[in-house]
Amino acid sequence: MEYIIGMDGGGTKTHGIISDLDGNPFAEVMGGSANFQMLGVDVVARSILKLILELVQKVGCDFHDVKIIVIGLAGAGKEEDKSKIYNGIVKIANEYNLKLPKLIIETDARIALEGAFMGGAGIVLISGTGSVMFAKDTNGEIHRIGGWGRFIGDEGSGFSLGCEALRAVAKFIDGRGGKTILKDLIFEKFKITDLREVVSKIYSGEFDPASVAPIVTEAGEMGDEIAIKILDDACYELLTHIKAMLGKSNFGERVKLVLMGGVLRNENYLSRKLKKEITENFPQVDLIEPMASPAYGAIIYARNLIKNKICT
Repeated sequence: MEYIIGMDGGGTKTHGIISDLDGNPFAEVMGGSANFQMLGVDVVARSILKLILELVQKVGCDFHDVKIIVIGLAGAGKEEDKSKIYNGIVKIANEYNLKLPKLIIETDARIALEGAFMGGAGIVLISGTGSVMFAKDTNGEIHRIGGWGRFIGDEGSGFSLGCEALRAVAKFIDGRGGKTILKDLIFEKFKITDLREVVSKIYSGEFDPASVAPIVTEAGEMGDEIAIKILDDACYELLTHIKAMLGKSNFGERVKLVLMGGVLRNENYLSRKLKKEITENFPQVDLIEPMASPAYGAIIYARNLIKNKICT
């Protein structure tokens, strides 16, 4: 029997599934973060290979019985980044004299799209640390909005919310902005007495502004006007993603939309407001829950490659 391995590597956890060529899952594994931008390629490559070997052991097959492996990774949007992690996994496999089967590195958003609609048409809007929108239209064409990264994009993301909150606190401290409970909440959460402590850690890579995002939603729930303005602006930006995507192609009379990522999957001011605005402004859109996990989306992606004889 031949097998497929699909894997979803996110910033907090990694989820892997092994199935037969018909997509019937036999086993799954869970691992830690696969953020190679933060942990380094070598660390993540070793972790991924370990999970692959665990899946093989769980079904009791030989390594050469695996026909294809598809891995969706956060932060793997650029081809050079895909090549880095690909080469890293191959390098570690060679150390153990393992001949890898066909290996495909994709973005986590791309496999999430396949899982959300079981390979069918629809749109996923993802807001976690970053933000991006992927869609498959009725012709099977793939479209993307956003995903330009934290310096010129990622509007409506956890990173963006965190940065805006820190800016608001800095303005408040300077006397250039309005009063906000964000200052006290941030200082308490991160046990700091001076905002400069955070600034130094941001530039040294020791502090991720996205970690402030839950505080923004908390302050919004408490009625803080500054936090609410930040969340309202984020909602507007995410709505522009949807408007732009709907104008790109034909998604049919009814359009399926799945909201994903930590910012939108949790019940909070932003997720509630966004759902309300979608219902009022885009009546053709049906908000649904994902049909399958991103890891199983990687299995679907792999099966399509086999079907289209891209993987032989």
